[in-house]
Amino acid sequence: MKGDDQGLAVTLGLLLLVGGVLIVRELTGVWTAFTVATVPVLACYAAPALVRWLVVRRFARHLKRY
Repeated sequence: MKGDDQGLAVTLGLLLLVGGVLIVRELTGVWTAFTVATVPVLACYAAPALVRWLVVRRFARHLKRY
């Protein structure tokens, strides 16, 4: 059941993303729509690595104090 729910969530998310891109494209233009669609996808892709890097950096700074 969990796999079916996850598949449905992904499908709905993609449909909302595509529909949103089409509406933004008609209202503002192609490059704005591309940017609006790409930024959240890249943010979700890069966020875990960025958070990990920040945590390691903060921990290293914390160790230098002692």
